[in-house]
Order: sequence, then C-alpha cells, then structure tokens
Amino acid sequence: MSISTLSLSSFRNHKNKDFDFCKGVTVFWGDNGSGKTSVLEAIHTLSIGKSFRTHRQKTLVRNGDRRFVLKGTFLSGKKRDMVAAQYDLSSGQKIKLNGKLIPNRKELIGKNSVVLLSPEEQNITKGGPEFRRQFFDKVFCVTDTPYLDTLQKYGRIIKQRNATIQRINEGKTNLGEIESWNKQLSQTGAYLWKRRAEFMAGFNRSLQWLLMKNKETLEIIVKYTEKSLDPVGYSEELKKTQEKDIRIGRTTFGPHRDDMGIHWQGKNLRNHGSQGEHKLCLVFLKLAEAVYIKEKTGNRPILLLDDLFAKLDLERNKGLVNLFHIMDKEWEESTQTIITTTDMINLENSGMLLGHKEVKTHHLERKCST
Repeated sequence: MSISTLSLSSFRNHKNKDFDFCKGVTVFWGDNGSGKTSVLEAIHTLSIGKSFRTHRQKTLVRNGDRRFVLKGTFLSGKKRDMVAAQYDLSSGQKIKLNGKLIPNRKELIGKNSVVLLSPEEQNITKGGPEFRRQFFDKVFCVTDTPYLDTLQKYGRIIKQRNATIQRINEGKTNLGEIESWNKQLSQTGAYLWKRRAEFMAGFNRSLQWLLMKNKETLEIIVKYTEKSLDPVGYSEELKKTQEKDIRIGRTTFGPHRDDMGIHWQGKNLRNHGSQGEHKLCLVFLKLAEAVYIKEKTGNRPILLLDDLFAKLDLERNKGLVNLFHIMDKEWEESTQTIITTTDMINLENSGMLLGHKEVKTHHLERKCST
C-alpha cells in the first residue's frame, strides 16, 4: 500500500501545495515551522478521517481562509483510491472516496492504513489508561470491522446509560429505565472483552517477533488481564456496581475502564521509565502495530515517521533502521516510509536511506505558507 500524490489547499500553513511520493522513502526536510508535520497530518486525515494533533478541525484551516481541502491518491496493487477531505467553517467536514460522498469516516478506516510515529503520541506510554485504550482500539478497528462496529455501539450505550443515571439522580426517572441499557451493555461489553483479549495476544506476538529480531536485548510486554464474562455474568456485575454508579454519576464497570500495562525490563514503564526508555518503547509499539496490521490484513501500512531520528542516539537509530530492513526482507517488498527531519545529515548517518531503490526528498521552507 502506498500514497502517490497529495494536494493541500489552505491546510495549516500551506496555501496550495502538491507533493508526489515514491514507493520507498520520501523525506520532508526543513526548519521547524516549515510545515513538515502538517504533511503527515494531511495523509493521516485522508487515511482515517481526522487529524492526530487536534480534534478541533477549524484550527487546521489556514489563517484568513474559510476551508481546507485535501486530496490524495492511494495505491494497493492494481487498486487506486482517490480520497478527498474538506472542512468548511460553516458547513463542517465532507469526505469523498472515489468521488462518492461518504456519510461516516468509518468507511475509510482500514482501506488505506497508516502507522504514525510522532512525539504527539508519547502519551501512549506516559499517559493514563485512556491513551493506551485509544491506541489499541484504533489498531484493532483497522483490522476488524465487527470490532469497530461494536465499539461504536458500546460507546453510544454507555452515553445513554450515563444519561439515565443522571436522570435518576435528578428524580426524573426510576431504576427500571436502567435495565434496558444493562441488557444491551452486557452483550456488547462481553463481546469486546472476548475480542480484545484475542487481539491483545496477537499484538504481543507481533511485538515479541520484533524484539527477537532486535540487536539489543530488550524485554517489553503489554499486560492485559483477560475478562471472560459471558453476557449473563456481565449483567450480574453491572447490578453489583449499580448503586455505586448512581452515587458517582457514571458507569464504572466495563471495557471502557480497561488498562494495558506496558512493562519494560520487568518494571512498569509509566511509573519507572526514563525519557529514553519511553521513546524507544513507543517506537517498538508502533512498529509492532505495522507488523500486526500486515499479518491481519495482508497489506503493508504506510509508515509516517515524524522527526524520529532526532529523538534517539545514533547507535539506537542504526538498530532501528536494521529492524526496518528486516521487516522489508520479511515482506519481500519495501514499506513506503514518509519521514520528516530537520537534519538530513543525521538521517543519512542512520542508514535509513541505504538499500532503497527509490528515495525522494522535498525541502520545505517557512515561506511556503505564503
């Protein structure tokens, strides 16, 4: 899978820019503020329908303009997808896939997958449980549509149940109303737990495969406590927590409360990891994401690397580059990789550009926004 062309209009600091990409490594280099990360952000938006940097789309519109427009061409074998995304300050977002307006960005997810490695995502290892749930749920949604559908349904039911709890506390309804939501929640929650456990086991296998290929001996494990409740058992647990839920005003039991603990060399990374350990662990999690998606879908996702080689020392950079080459050898084809950097010399010293038949570079300057 690859992207061949990208067009940006009034997106971030880009007024009108067109880029093309090779199937090997494409590098965007320049000073901070020149719009390098915005290019990755645009590709991410065309892949899953939203930015990885903000939920407020109006902030993506170039200052002084009313809308942004993104267009991209994605290739997978002989298949070609034309994706366009527009956000207007008045009418909101519209997305087209091959010229057809799609009602929900869900229809994009999994079609043209990307794996993003950016400092913006360090909360996966450093932040609270919600960041790890979001990361793993995104991976599993890309590879399994029924999981995506059930996760969205579960979220809607949680909102309705919580709203019912609020009405009970306000004296506007009685306990009977909560029973219908409990039944629906028991079905969707039990399903999510069952599938999440299966998918977590598969993700850990992908992660361990990478670690075995790594030159430096490292131990990274994602720990997830499997819940094996069927809908009946789930319903019973909901009843046990119902009084507590009403007292504090929200649902406290279910997959939306899960955590996936990341352990580095036998210790909980969030509580005891150094800055370097957090950075390196994030790299392995994201590469494991790419391996997992390839194994589940048969398609290689596009790798988006945001200033990766400025974050680690040269020897570890070379070690990671070796992993990239191992992945390409295993898949018998280069993975399209799009990199941003402020330092081309550091990138070249890492060896990332070696061994690729195709390398393309784009130099961006701050004045490109005018």
